Amino acid sequence: MRLILAEPQTLVRAGLACLLTQQAGAEIIGEADDGQQLLELAARLRPDMIISELALGRMSGLETLSQLRRHYPEIAVLMISSQLDSHSVRTALKLGAAGFLGKNAEPKELLLALQAVQKGQVYLSPGIAHLAFERRNASQRAEDHVALTPRQKQVLQLIARGRSTKEIASLMGVSIKTVETHRARMMQSLGLYGTNALMRYAIRLGMDSGTL
Repeated sequence: MRLILAEPQTLVRAGLACLLTQQAGAEIIGEADDGQQLLELAARLRPDMIISELALGRMSGLETLSQLRRHYPEIAVLMISSQLDSHSVRTALKLGAAGFLGKNAEPKELLLALQAVQKGQVYLSPGIAHLAFERRNASQRAEDHVALTPRQKQVLQLIARGRSTKEIASLMGVSIKTVETHRARMMQSLGLYGTNALMRYAIRLGMDSGTL
């Protein structure tokens, strides 16, 4: 299996590479430490699988996952993270992740995940599987009613669909700076930080489907 590793921490990336090559017999054909670099490597190398950290620089892991699934659906993407929250897990699965593995997992669990993904199955760590099915509580539902302007909602819906800032600007017929302004004001209004958080919020509202 030809793999690309996307992990911002050099030591963690080296440990994963060692485990994968020595115990799983995988071939590591590329390594990335941020989302943009991962997309470039995927386009050039076309691996069988990508193992990606959720928290990537320059572009969030979820945004990168959305781009990968849209442009290279044949590449399986296994997400790993120490941020084990229900929104991240559900969002990753909804965007097409082949699985989600906690960084506190045993090495043998990573090997089990690889075997499952090779068979076309979706793998979830036993310790986080329940997060994918956790029901939203009343406070989360109340959060959904925060008022946004029509243009902000349009930007948010496109973010939920994994569109980049440049793509959103083109689709809306506005400048990149205007999109960035809408995004900044939404984060302030919603009390969220980063595109990753906005995407999770929008997908929870079901804004990744339907018409604009």
